[in-house]
Amino acid sequence: MRVLHTAIKMSLVGVITSLVTRALGLEYWLTAGIVAILSISLTKKDSLLSSVKRVIDAIFGLMLSTLMFLAFGYNFAVFSVFIFIFAYASFQLKIHEGIVLSLVLVSHLLSEGTFNFNMIGNELSILFIAVGVAMFFNIIYPQSTEKVLDKHVSSIDQLIRDHLFMLAILLKDPDYHDEYYRHYATLDRKISQTIDEVEMVDKDLLFSNDHSYLAYFHMRKEQSSYIRHMYEHAFRLRQIHPFAVEISDYIKTIANDIGLYDRATGQLKRLSLILQHYKTSPLPATREEFEMRASLFYILNEIESFLVVKVDFHHSFPNFGHGHS
Repeated sequence: MRVLHTAIKMSLVGVITSLVTRALGLEYWLTAGIVAILSISLTKKDSLLSSVKRVIDAIFGLMLSTLMFLAFGYNFAVFSVFIFIFAYASFQLKIHEGIVLSLVLVSHLLSEGTFNFNMIGNELSILFIAVGVAMFFNIIYPQSTEKVLDKHVSSIDQLIRDHLFMLAILLKDPDYHDEYYRHYATLDRKISQTIDEVEMVDKDLLFSNDHSYLAYFHMRKEQSSYIRHMYEHAFRLRQIHPFAVEISDYIKTIANDIGLYDRATGQLKRLSLILQHYKTSPLPATREEFEMRASLFYILNEIESFLVVKVDFHHSFPNFGHGHS
């Protein structure tokens, strides 16, 4: 869908810019349409940033080429040297997005064969009209909204819940590791895909964007890494342990609390009581039980890190969740 919207914007700005520049009687009016198309990217933020860099690079290219042509003549040899100097300087200045556009504009000056204020004005007019139309469309074109992000929030929260429920079941049923691992790998891949989509959507929110949504999804991504560590230790368990059953039940309560609001603080208090209880319980009698207890204790530590990440997020964005669906 994003690619479709981008193609629509490219078509509109290309046609409109070409028609406007032709109506104004500018030469190379088709070039203006191409320049406008080059100023459209997949996200609004990327489009605006690249447009600014293209304008700066194009003005730099027109100035440099004019000076070189006046000093050494309007010929292909000078143009060739200009390409090397200009391209190198653009990369050094980190404005290389405008190299192709600038070379097209400079080629018009070369075709003119002599210094002409009207031609320079023509090229600058093409540049500013094309980029201006593209930036205008990028701003007003309706695409991603907070409602889209809210849907992604609900989606990734459900994935985290599923992750935790499967982990809780695994702790009580250690005989089917392969099936659980396939389910885990599928969920983990979906979480990564969702975060990639959100990063694109976040770049479409140009105004009043505190990047809280992006921070929320990166928080969930970090939590998924802790879940991954818990799975790795759960896979090592080869039999059911009473502590594993208790931890499984506790993980289910965490899964039920997954959402926008801060319920992690309360879960941390409950976790501290569980840890205290296990620390005061009798020591394991066998090596096998010791290894099982060690894995379970590691899982509890990862749960603590899992919850702390959520608490830290709410400290950074205390109003997140209020007014969201």
